[in-house]
Amino acid sequence: ELVDRMVLSGDVPNLITLSTLVNGLCLKGNVSEGLALIDRMIANGCQPDEVTYGPILNRMCKSGNTALALDLLRKMEDRTIKLDAAKYNIIIDSLCKDGSLEDAFSLFSEMETKGIKPNVITYTSLIGSFCGFSRWDDGAQLLRDMIARETHPERRHFQR
Repeated sequence: ELVDRMVLSGDVPNLITLSTLVNGLCLKGNVSEGLALIDRMIANGCQPDEVTYGPILNRMCKSGNTALALDLLRKMEDRTIKLDAAKYNIIIDSLCKDGSLEDAFSLFSEMETKGIKPNVITYTSLIGSFCGFSRWDDGAQLLRDMIARETHPERRHFQR
């Protein structure tokens, strides 16, 4: 409704307005409305960025729709939206929580291949999950990799 009023008055919402509205919709659990708003804004010439999509990815994963979030990540790529570690982390963490460790590790490898540097959050999700599923060697290898890449964990990252 707010967008309709803005458009009728000749004020096409900008990216900041779009991102704020999408975030608000996602906080209320209205992901489909957020996606519809994005599509509508694209049609009106307002291109979303990685910030716009973050809340949608987050809400999809938190509501158990990790596969949809991964599909959306692929669409973001197709639209040449710059992906960063934070967007990958949302999905990697969700895959880990789902117990899909191989898929999570595959996404981790993909981000590295694309030149996106994993951060302490990426490693923490993976290491914690591998160790949680008694895959100690895999967790230890990731920790060694993390240290070799000078991504230093803090104690709080591995306390439960």
